[in-house]
Amino acid sequence: MVLLLAITGISNSIAAQTADMMIVNKIRSNANQPGSIAFVNLSSGKVIRTVPVGNEPHEVAVSDDKRFAVVTNTGSYKEPGNSLSVIDIAAGNEIHRVDLGPLWNPHGIIFSRGLFYFTGEGARAIGAYNPETNQVVWINGTGQDATHMLVRTRNGKFIITTNRGSGTISIFEFTGSNPIFPGAWKETIIPVGKSPEGLQISPDSLHVWVGLRGGNEIVIANLAEKRVTDRFSTNEYGVARVKFTDDGKYLLATDPRKGELIFIDVASHQIVRTMHMGEGCEPIFIEPDGRHILVGVTNEDNVTEVDLQTMSVTRKFYAGKGPDTMVWIGE
Repeated sequence: MVLLLAITGISNSIAAQTADMMIVNKIRSNANQPGSIAFVNLSSGKVIRTVPVGNEPHEVAVSDDKRFAVVTNTGSYKEPGNSLSVIDIAAGNEIHRVDLGPLWNPHGIIFSRGLFYFTGEGARAIGAYNPETNQVVWINGTGQDATHMLVRTRNGKFIITTNRGSGTISIFEFTGSNPIFPGAWKETIIPVGKSPEGLQISPDSLHVWVGLRGGNEIVIANLAEKRVTDRFSTNEYGVARVKFTDDGKYLLATDPRKGELIFIDVASHQIVRTMHMGEGCEPIFIEPDGRHILVGVTNEDNVTEVDLQTMSVTRKFYAGKGPDTMVWIGE
C-alpha cells in the first residue's frame, strides 16, 4: 500500500508538471533585450521550461494541430527586430529563427488556413509564414502606418488589422481560391480614431470591436458592410487590449498606463467595474473553464488570475520578466 501510494504520488506530481500553456516574456519594453517563451502548467502556475527567443518578443500564436508555436521578435522601436522564432511544442525548443529581411517590427500574429499571418509594423505590411516549408510565402502592404495587431473570423474569411499610426483598421476579405495568390485578399481601410490597438471579433462573427488607446473609445465596425456602426467612450481609460468573455456578457479591456482591468457590459456599453492590476497590464487570456482569466502585468513581472463571477483576484504567479501574450497548448 505504501509503495502504491508512493507511485501514485509520483504520477500525480509528473502530471502536475505538464505544460499546457505558453507565455511570452518580453523582459522590458523598449530595452531590446533577448526574451523567452515559458511553458507553464496552468493549475500550479509553475514554469516547466523556458526557451530563449529573439529580442523583445511580443506575441505568439499556435497552429491548430498544436505542433508549432511562432513568436514575433518585435525588438524595440529604436532597434527594430525582424525575425520569427518557430517553436516545436512537443520537443519544447526553437527549431527555426526566420529572418524576415525588411519586414521590421513583426508584432501581431494569428494562425489561419495552415499559415501564420503576422504584421510587419515597421514595414506597413502583413505577411504569412508556412511552418511546413519554413518560408514566408506571402506579403501584402497595408499602406498604413504601424500595422500592429490582427484577428480573424472563425471561418477565415476576414482578417482585420489595427493601424495605430494612421488611426485606421484594415479589413482583408478572402475572395480567391488560394490565400497566397495575388489578389486573393481585398483590403478596405476604415478610419476609426486615435491609436487603435487591441481588437476582437464579436461572438456572432459579424463585427469587430476596436480599442482606441489614444482616443479612450471602443469602436464597432460591421465586417460585411465595412463601416463603423457604433462607438462609445471608455471614459478616462485608453484601451490597449480587448477580449470577450465566453458567455458574451462582458468585453474585458486593459489600460496599461493606469494599470486597470475594465469590465464593459456588451449590451449597454457601460463600464460596470474596474480592477487595479498594476502598471503595464495588457494581455488577457481566457482560461479553458471560461470562469477565470489571466492578465499579464508586464511592468511588474507577474501574471494575475481573476475570477469573472466574483470579479476578484484569486492568485498571482511568476513566469518570467515582462509577461505578455499567453496561448493554450493543452487539451
